[in-house]
Amino acid sequence: MPLAKGADAADQTLEILQSLEGHLAASEPAELARVLEPVIEHVQSPLDAREMHAVTDVAVRICRLLHVNGRSREALVLAHALLARGRQEEDTLVVKRAASACGLLYADIGDVVTAIEHFVEALRAAKDDRLGSSGIWSNIGLAMGVAANYEMASRCYQRALAILEGIPGRPTARHSALSNLAQCQFETGAYEEGLVSAYLALQAESENEDPMNLLRLRRNLVRLLVAVGRVEDAEPFVVEASILAQGLRTPRAAIAATIARAVYDLARGDTDVALTRLDNALAAAREVPAALRETLACVARAEEMAGHSERALLRVDEIMDHVYGPAVEAARRHIELASLTDRSRTAVEQQAGQARARLISRLAPRARPDGWSALERLGVTATMRMEPTGWHGKRVGALAKALAMAAGTDPLQSLEIGFACEVHDIGMLSVPEEMLAKRGVSAEIERSITERHVKAGAEILSDDAHPRIFLAREVVRYHHASWDGSGYPERVAGKRIPFAARACAVADAYDDLVCGVHGTARASMDDALAELRAQAGRRFDPELVDCFESMIRAETDDLGLDRAADSGMENFQQLVTALQEDRGFI
Repeated sequence: MPLAKGADAADQTLEILQSLEGHLAASEPAELARVLEPVIEHVQSPLDAREMHAVTDVAVRICRLLHVNGRSREALVLAHALLARGRQEEDTLVVKRAASACGLLYADIGDVVTAIEHFVEALRAAKDDRLGSSGIWSNIGLAMGVAANYEMASRCYQRALAILEGIPGRPTARHSALSNLAQCQFETGAYEEGLVSAYLALQAESENEDPMNLLRLRRNLVRLLVAVGRVEDAEPFVVEASILAQGLRTPRAAIAATIARAVYDLARGDTDVALTRLDNALAAAREVPAALRETLACVARAEEMAGHSERALLRVDEIMDHVYGPAVEAARRHIELASLTDRSRTAVEQQAGQARARLISRLAPRARPDGWSALERLGVTATMRMEPTGWHGKRVGALAKALAMAAGTDPLQSLEIGFACEVHDIGMLSVPEEMLAKRGVSAEIERSITERHVKAGAEILSDDAHPRIFLAREVVRYHHASWDGSGYPERVAGKRIPFAARACAVADAYDDLVCGVHGTARASMDDALAELRAQAGRRFDPELVDCFESMIRAETDDLGLDRAADSGMENFQQLVTALQEDRGFI
């Protein structure tokens, strides 16, 4: 139904969002797109200035609502439409608000460079608006925080506070900048300074404060108080964080409150409870890009305190290689253009490197976990329900191990990834035979099988005290996640998918294509590579597809195998056998 004009249109749009708000986090992308379509059309229709500002109010509120629910990528189409209209009308107020919204959404999905570019445009539009400029500088700090460049983020928050000097009252921008500054100081180890900033933020709170900002401050206070040994003082803030999260009912709020509670539990010695909470928070954070680095860091600290050095090392490596590194380098490239900083290592970068060295020094000799043989047999039994040989898992393990090596993973860790990938389909034991018989016929059945075997496999591997079983559970959980976020679990995308699971996805698909595991026609090794290339950037990590193709070509050339053979099973088996050989891992 077409929207009315002006303020009535804004009211109608807000009613639509309010009706969806209760189940927004679970709504399908197609449903959300249908809701946003009339709003976008109205933004693009002829409007006078009053009408445009009324619709802008609602459009920005929609973007914020989607942002707090972890749907930033889907909100970008609305934010871009609003920004384009503001530019067209040369309306600086609309440009400022729309560019700020775009920046916040891009920062949330990890695109720091594009976020900063939009924030710079917003700053230009803000001109003499001190409150607006202060808020934008705080948002730039948030983008720097996503890139883990907390030194630059601190400078941004201090700039935001300096702009507010002399403004009476308690502007929300002051509270936000102080709270975020406290987080930066925590991340860089300046705990006492962080407490000063956090308590100043507490004093600056007003009745109009965003509840999510209130929650973040409580989380920051808990972490800072625990860090300086004032554990009992943290308890009231844990309770307040929990109450705020219950009221907000968003993934981002749940993650923040869970971290606060887990940090407190850990400090009180409730290690198992804390680690369980953090495991749940990490699973949720994989769907909220801006929350992932911080959650991984918290999990790494907790695992190290619990004496789980190998598990902590996995998290530190993920921070450095798959979340932190690319974001920081992207931010540096942008900053260098403005001559704002040098290429020296940040404090967080140094801390991560020190943590990695410390954890490596504590690693015990790797040993086969108790019960691993039984899990291997279960894995073979599960794959025999799809193909008679039962060796699908073994082949995928060999391919994934070789891919990990080709991607630069150290040999011992590549070996562990291979072992973990061997049992990736162990959850197929839970899928009824009649569903497997219908595989490929219905997209709904295909999705049901995926969800069922992923959940069941993770449950089978829930006793993950040994690092190999822990790694296997991550593979089982996420090997059906797609690079573009269209797989399962939904909205887990890009490098938020654990590396081992991304490697497994490529190896699994290649083996399916060549061997016809699910009853489909077998492809030649070359045709299977072509299909992987076609899905790179959608289903698969494009960098891993490139590594995999190079590895397959090099290995088959060395062995003198014909990749183009129509019936290439014999050649493929020779390749897998060669990849399974001991190549000096131990």
